[in-house]
Amino acid sequence: MGVLDVVRGPQSAARSLSDAEFWKLLRQELLPLRPSQYDITSVCNLTCEGCLFFSGDDYLGHKDVQDLQSIEAFFAGEGARGVRYGYFGGAEPSLAENKLVIANRHIPYGVVFTNGIKRLSAEIDYRVHVSLWGNPERSRELRGADIMTKQIRNYRNDARAVFVFTLTARNLDDIPYIAQVCADNGLALTFNHYSPTSKYLDFIGSGAGADPYHITSTAADNLILTADDLRRARDSIARVLQQPGQRILYDDDFNELIHDPAGLYPDAQGPGAVTRDCGVLLTPSLRHYNTDLSQSTGKCCTPNIDCGSCRLYAQSFASVLARATRELRQEGGQQRLIKLWRLWCELFLNDDRLRMPFPGNGSQAHP
Repeated sequence: MGVLDVVRGPQSAARSLSDAEFWKLLRQELLPLRPSQYDITSVCNLTCEGCLFFSGDDYLGHKDVQDLQSIEAFFAGEGARGVRYGYFGGAEPSLAENKLVIANRHIPYGVVFTNGIKRLSAEIDYRVHVSLWGNPERSRELRGADIMTKQIRNYRNDARAVFVFTLTARNLDDIPYIAQVCADNGLALTFNHYSPTSKYLDFIGSGAGADPYHITSTAADNLILTADDLRRARDSIARVLQQPGQRILYDDDFNELIHDPAGLYPDAQGPGAVTRDCGVLLTPSLRHYNTDLSQSTGKCCTPNIDCGSCRLYAQSFASVLARATRELRQEGGQQRLIKLWRLWCELFLNDDRLRMPFPGNGSQAHP
């Protein structure tokens, strides 16, 4: 089952386009993507267990730039550099949305990764990914607060929004519940996988380095997905993909791939190993910027991540797309690549020409 079979909603240009038409429009309007990544602020209003931003040392020593003229000049320079897509994170970027408004004047496409407590201004014409960590009790346990009611209220009728459920070893039983809540509220849903950082692995191994973001995990009880957990997650997602009335932005092929216990990066097994086959490794073109607008010298946007067990969804899609692009001229290669780009556009692009519009009335989508 492909993404356009799973996503059931109004007819749109994206649904009516043939593969050839979609491919032509994609290359005319979007490609080359020329992405880069931006940490907008070091401030957050939650304390999520194992937070990626507050792990390691990469976030330290960077003072947030507040001067809007400097920010305007910076993003004008990024636009002039040819950047056409931005990945905007933080800590919590909604707490500095004036910077996002400025970025949107210079970078035409992008996605904002937010916890959804504060609704982003309609001025920000980017995809908005709202993170979920499970049912209300699970959210209180892992994030310090139950925020689901507020998230749904803020984004129920927002065509920009995709709710992203981060799977951990503690919340796999919540998959049907989260899928039903999103269906009942007409919300688009996709899945992420908690991926440990080096600091998190050290913390659960020794207990050293406890801080507000590393508290509840132990060697015996932590967030890391085991091989058995991956199989359970795959099977549970496969079941909800078959249920009518869902708006799940996922794909059976990707569901199999991402849950392979061997992982996406077999060249990066062992402590500290760095993959060379990741789609978000930093390059002179693909850059990551800290909150002080300095350019990161890390390996990727999450430099403390353990490459061998990384299944972070944005990074994983970038890697899978890069590999499919290399295989474009193989038998069936173009069809596979187009299918992946259709899914990517559904997830990461706020442009109805290449993705299906979100139902604006908040009602449940029907087959």
